[in-house]
Amino acid sequence: MLPNFEKIEANINHSFHINHMKVDYFPSMRHFHPEVEILLVIQGTGTRFVGDSVEAFVPGDLVMIGPNVSHEWCSDRNTENSISEAIYILFNTEIMGNDFWSLPESRIILKIIQQSERGIKLTGKTRDEVAYLMKSIDTLYGFSRITMLMTILEMIAFNGEYQYLASPVLNNAINERDTERLNKVYKYVIDNFQHAISLQKAAFFANLSTAAFCRYFKKRTNKTFIQFLNEVRIGQACRLLVNENYSIAEICYTCGFNNNSYFIRQFKTITGFTPLGYRKKFAD
Repeated sequence: MLPNFEKIEANINHSFHINHMKVDYFPSMRHFHPEVEILLVIQGTGTRFVGDSVEAFVPGDLVMIGPNVSHEWCSDRNTENSISEAIYILFNTEIMGNDFWSLPESRIILKIIQQSERGIKLTGKTRDEVAYLMKSIDTLYGFSRITMLMTILEMIAFNGEYQYLASPVLNNAINERDTERLNKVYKYVIDNFQHAISLQKAAFFANLSTAAFCRYFKKRTNKTFIQFLNEVRIGQACRLLVNENYSIAEICYTCGFNNNSYFIRQFKTITGFTPLGYRKKFAD
């Protein structure tokens, strides 16, 4: 669950990115970027992480994720014919210019983009219609791509068939200036979460005092450092529950918790399931 800043390189032929990906497993790396992302899962199952949301994904899963929201698709690795396939769109709101978003006709689209800062999962007929359009958008060229993207966004905004994924966040977007500092902290956590983690050492990597680091981290991520650490540990626990036959107690200690009751409470707080309930639901 380590969030990494992902820089999307410009393409001189297109103003936004469309990619049709077919791999053995989705790249398992939690990341964020300033672009809005719309992703359709065509094949594959696993666990989806968006902000503080942890859910299973299946073919047909279709989500829209706002700028600088950390996310990851972790494929199941215990299934036969493990092919993972997805189509995703990445676009920056700046491609249209500020004047465009002030137009009466485009305000509802801007609103859905703002709402996607919590991550949204499309449902019902809207999901089916948007999925159909996404499967054809990469065959288009020129301005037709722009109009198709606007059609997709308008369809999502007007139909309102979606569910929020993550908790509300503050407008404290992580920018490139923060990236180096935060990634040092993230690397420290991801390399050591199985063991005792020192708040003082995390502050050292951020080149801040402990008190200043706690304020900084909360402002930039909308969560305390301990909350983040627990999410990293619970994210690893989710993978072990689905892909391994370890006991709940073994997973507790493998993921850095030293108290089984605390582990179970944190697991339910973050995922909405007990560890055993999560295994029964997603490990079939």
